Amino acid sequence: MSQHEEFPELTPEALAAYHAAVNAVSKLGPISISSADLRRVLAASLREAMEQTRLAGHCCPNYFVAIANNLHSPPPPPPTLAQALAADLETQEGVETVSAFLATLREAGQP
Repeated sequence: MSQHEEFPELTPEALAAYHAAVNAVSKLGPISISSADLRRVLAASLREAMEQTRLAGHCCPNYFVAIANNLHSPPPPPPTLAQALAADLETQEGVETVSAFLATLREAGQP
């Protein structure tokens, strides 16, 4: 499995959106949100706006998708049982796939 970067270095467009949000929030008083949480919120808000645009029958330019993904790129979903069963245990990627699947079982079993 490839290394996933949840918070890549910001592009100029994403940095502009980030600074706009920080400036808006800071005018309200002390900031009580982490940088990571702010990036998650900005990305979620932009993705929701794109979805509403799509539902209204309009297309959304790819650069909006790129900005949202640059602000916060959530990790991919865990491997499925089928993927774990099909994994080649002779390769590092196969071992990582099975390990990631088994980790989801451990998480599901915890209260």
